Amino acid sequence: MLRVALRPRFLGLLALMIVATIVCGLLAGWQWDRAHRALTDKADGPQQIGDIREVVGVGDAVTNEMVGDIVTADGRFAAGEQVLVPGRRIEGQDAVIVVTAFLVELEDGTEARLPVARGWLPAEDVTGEDGVLDPALAPAAPEGEVHLSGRLEASESASGGVVDGVAREIATPLLVNEWGSPMYAGYLALDEAEAPLSALPAAESQFSRGLDWQNIGYSFQWVAFGVFFLYLWWRSVRTAYRDELDDRREEVERLLAEASSDQADGADHAAGLAPSGIAPSSRPAPQQTPDKDV
Repeated sequence: MLRVALRPRFLGLLALMIVATIVCGLLAGWQWDRAHRALTDKADGPQQIGDIREVVGVGDAVTNEMVGDIVTADGRFAAGEQVLVPGRRIEGQDAVIVVTAFLVELEDGTEARLPVARGWLPAEDVTGEDGVLDPALAPAAPEGEVHLSGRLEASESASGGVVDGVAREIATPLLVNEWGSPMYAGYLALDEAEAPLSALPAAESQFSRGLDWQNIGYSFQWVAFGVFFLYLWWRSVRTAYRDELDDRREEVERLLAEASSDQADGADHAAGLAPSGIAPSSRPAPQQTPDKDV
């Protein structure tokens, strides 16, 4: 098989596969470095990274490096644009998060919506007499221009919709349909909440904390791709080698079959050369008697 592998065609293919493997290795290292930096940053605690307009663009994804870091925002809360997000467990209680749209003025004079998790309440505080959550029972947002500071978080995955002011997740794809665009892709969890709201604990706000492991998974995937390219080359050489062995075996079997056929034809030809039309004698051969002395 080594002779097959050293042929120019397979050497060229090997060079191509090695280049592809090196590229996969570089991408794996890049993903590993991203995951390591993100985990290191989180170990150092939240970082102050500035005004949200300078940190992330409207509609841009909130990366792992940003998640959980502190940003600021100036603007005003949008009247009537508020939802309740139930189904959370905070401090041993069934909690409901109050999320309100915050209008941030951009450089071009337009306003972009930033979902703000203003805090949480026990579910019983916003449940009506009929046992159904009532958004009207949630405290209204402050009026006028305000300055906010909080943790920047990535949007949660959308698995439902907004019904009667109640959403299952803090998911910007759902909120943009409810409130309109443009809208930031992430949301802000306030450091401090106004009574009767309580600020979200850091552990409760890190809904995307598993994304660092996603980068680590990507790095292993790139390594697997690199190994697959080398395996593909080896499989190609092995297949060519086996095909040649099969061809040789078929050729030997064909030659053996022809030789056997030639021997059979020779035997038949020799048998056909025997004289015909002469019947063997039925008379016994004469017997010679020994001479007698007279």
